[in-house]
Amino acid sequence: MSRCSQFSFSGIRIGWVPLAIALSGALLSLLPWRARLEEDVGLGLLYALRGPEAPPQNIAIVGIDHESAVRLQASDDPHDWSRRLHAALIQNARRGSAELVAFNIFFSGPSPDPTADRAMAEAMQAAGNVVVTDYVKPRQIHPGVYVESVVEPLAELADTALATTPFLLPKTSGDAEAFLTFFGEERRATLPTLLFLAYSLRTRSDDLAGLVLPFDPELASLLAGPASSPNQRVDFDALARGISDRLRAKPKLNAALEEVAAREAVPKPARRLLRSLLRLLREDRTRYFNHYGPARTFRILPYHELVNASPSLPAGAFKNKVLLVGYLDDFQPETLEGLFYTPYSTVSSVELAATALANLLEDKWVQPAFSPPGEALWLLVWGGALGWLAHSSLPAPRGAVLITALGGGYLGAAWLLFRTQGIWLPILIPLGWQIPAALLASLALNYFRQTRREERMRAVIQHFIPVDVFSQLTRHEDNGSLLTYGRLTKGVCLATDAGRYTALAEILEPMALARLMNAYYEAIFEPVTRRGGWISDVIGDAMLAVWVDEGDAGTARHEALAAALEIRQAVRHFEKSHELVFPIRMGLHYGDLRIGYVGSAGRGEIRAVGDTVNTAAHLEALNKLLGSQILVSQPLLEGLNAQGVRPLGDFLLAGKSRPVSVTELVSGLDELPEPRELFERFREALALFAEARWAEAHAAFMRLNLQFPEDGPTRFYYKTCQTYLADLTLIAGSAGISIGKSDAARLSSDASRGSKVTPHD
Repeated sequence: MSRCSQFSFSGIRIGWVPLAIALSGALLSLLPWRARLEEDVGLGLLYALRGPEAPPQNIAIVGIDHESAVRLQASDDPHDWSRRLHAALIQNARRGSAELVAFNIFFSGPSPDPTADRAMAEAMQAAGNVVVTDYVKPRQIHPGVYVESVVEPLAELADTALATTPFLLPKTSGDAEAFLTFFGEERRATLPTLLFLAYSLRTRSDDLAGLVLPFDPELASLLAGPASSPNQRVDFDALARGISDRLRAKPKLNAALEEVAAREAVPKPARRLLRSLLRLLREDRTRYFNHYGPARTFRILPYHELVNASPSLPAGAFKNKVLLVGYLDDFQPETLEGLFYTPYSTVSSVELAATALANLLEDKWVQPAFSPPGEALWLLVWGGALGWLAHSSLPAPRGAVLITALGGGYLGAAWLLFRTQGIWLPILIPLGWQIPAALLASLALNYFRQTRREERMRAVIQHFIPVDVFSQLTRHEDNGSLLTYGRLTKGVCLATDAGRYTALAEILEPMALARLMNAYYEAIFEPVTRRGGWISDVIGDAMLAVWVDEGDAGTARHEALAAALEIRQAVRHFEKSHELVFPIRMGLHYGDLRIGYVGSAGRGEIRAVGDTVNTAAHLEALNKLLGSQILVSQPLLEGLNAQGVRPLGDFLLAGKSRPVSVTELVSGLDELPEPRELFERFREALALFAEARWAEAHAAFMRLNLQFPEDGPTRFYYKTCQTYLADLTLIAGSAGISIGKSDAARLSSDASRGSKVTPHD
């Protein structure tokens, strides 16, 4: 049968897949652009899954917008507005009992109307709860060297404010991803931190001091201080440093207060404020925003309504509330870059400040689940688990479902942690890279395993079925097609048999005989398969090989003859290596044959059948009679350059009605036979035999037999001539008659018919 080339995946080290998925994720997490992409994509996805949430009700925004400019008949540039308007707002906020008022506006210098500045300062002095923002700008101290300096607002306003501080976003973060809680080497509080400290200590100082008092009376007195003089200017930076110093001086104090903050018996607002205060002073100064929703999610109080609300504003309308005053998204001064991008929408600076303050009050800022080294380690573990699933021997659909389910579980856990605790699990690499990589690896590895199984199956089946037959049968889903499979073709059959097998089987135990025959067949199979043949049948010491004529005239026959000569040489090496005599006999015939399924529905095999197979088997058996090794029929040699062959005459094989012209294969088709003298004289003697010139043929074969006593065909014809002459003499003597040439020819034909052979004789 035709040979085919196979690609093997056996060299692929699929055991490296888990490590590759794990390491790739860990290495990607170390890339500098990964953090920015995770903020934009991963964190954005978590916000989209969670959806908007309601902000705390104790924070409201007083929005300076376009409608307020129209209602107040003020300039389109809010910097030109009279500060008397701000004074009126402060007075009304005081009337409404607002806890704190914070201007997210920088008052850089005096206004054109000094009396308006004085009116605002007096209102701030009377309220005692107004915070105004500072401005931070870079200042060059050397060429190319800058430091950030804090520019305070107009002194008249700064002196009457409860405190002044800037609202800062880290430069390394996105537009609205994180905010700073402290800044500078002296750890100054930013606007959200200062408002958190002021609000907590003005409204909950007794609760906080009471919780801390059993563990540290001095810290309790620090917490109670601002409440004793609520309208007095407080150095909140010094207060924060004092609290931090006490916590650092007593390492066990942190753990004790954390345990207090976890007690269910403690009122929830006090527990939350205490836990947020401890984390604020202990952890890093950068906090990720936990956005509540798009622009205007916080309660918005129009600026003009609060300015004009003096007669109608009920007392206590803003009790326990923080009012943040600033520009809304539709009314930003041209000198400010006041709009920032969030996962929900663009928002103004004052809305960001409100979000930061709400996060601190609710202890609800977003916390990355891992530090950079911790994230790399987590991605190693996660990627290893995914890689193990991909590498497992699960079927491809089941493996894909499990990996996808694991990814869904991870996303669900990330959503739940983000929604309930603000914990931010990385999303981009675990789900955007490692899950797809594991799915592709699972599919690829299953394909490789399936291919390797098919390769092994093909390798096994090729011992019994030709590869093209196997390929054709596997294209049909109906196994019933196997029972009717078969094709008629032309080809060469090579039948072999080993001498002395019966004797060896008698003296060797079965296991030793099996090992010997396996080595024997390994030697003779190799030339067949290398020359494009197919082993159709093996029984005991006999083999039947087939070469199909694929249309290239002479190729199959040439390959079969070459394989026969190589088999003979391989057997000689086998005999030498095993130190035994194990002669082989071969017969080759070319003609029509059927290759297909033979057997019943319960048991059968793919094999070649037909007269060509039987003729090859009879030719192999004829070797035993002629004392030869390789016999071929004349149809196989037609059209070939048959110089290395010796015609042996026509023989009527067992079961056949017509004689077959038999030729002995001695050497390669392109080589001259040796010895040449034997072949020439044998041909002449055979011609005398064919003409029934028995005495002359007998004399010729006798002389050849004396010179070449090991030549089997010579010995066969010499003895055959002796038999014919003896039979003729006996017949003539008993009948008392003479026999002519025609009678001798008839007897010769009858004698030839008596020389029948059967396979495995």
